[in-house]
Amino acid sequence: MRRFAALLQCALVLVSCTSVAQKETAASLNDAISSLGYDSLALPSTAYGPGSLVTSVKGSGFTQPLKLTYLCRPDFAHAPPAIVDQGATSEASGKLTGSFQLDATTLAKLGLGAKLSYIRSVTIKLSNVTVEQLAFDDLASVRSQLGPVCRDIVKDFSSRSLAYQTKQAIRADVTYSVQLNTGASADVKGLVVHALTAAFGGSIQSDSGLTATGKGLFYGLVLTKV
Repeated sequence: MRRFAALLQCALVLVSCTSVAQKETAASLNDAISSLGYDSLALPSTAYGPGSLVTSVKGSGFTQPLKLTYLCRPDFAHAPPAIVDQGATSEASGKLTGSFQLDATTLAKLGLGAKLSYIRSVTIKLSNVTVEQLAFDDLASVRSQLGPVCRDIVKDFSSRSLAYQTKQAIRADVTYSVQLNTGASADVKGLVVHALTAAFGGSIQSDSGLTATGKGLFYGLVLTKV
């Protein structure tokens, strides 16, 4: 009897540990980014890096995941080269190592909503993770060099608490791996890869299989109010 009780206790511990492991595996990328103190982007891209003057897309607000647009063109903002924060990079690399499953909401934002019935899963894996930032004097320098039109726009949005500047950002290379349901045609395969490619505006390249890779995309931002 005692032996049975001991075996039962071990089994319960094993089930508990397995459940925890499954929850950790299933944790979303957005949750991992938030745990590091960054706001996640609705769609990762090469836009909105350190120094950028941004606001939210009308109606979306500043809740995560962020949907942003530029207040001023980045080539007019004259932002200096970003500084790589080695300590923060090490922390982010450790937190973002491994694979993440994308949920249906995220897939729909990638343009895969109409094709979800063909997809079994989409896994994302990050590599070459870095954290880039600018000092506050750099940010002030960017704002001081704005032209009159851009300066007026920033002033207008700032008066409504809608003007922000990117202070820090998580950047990484990414690989998307797509598993389709049995029986999906070659045409469906092409449409899925095309949708992934289109979501990143040419900053992503697909290979001959069901994967797509992108280089130097921003995944999380720290914004400071202007």
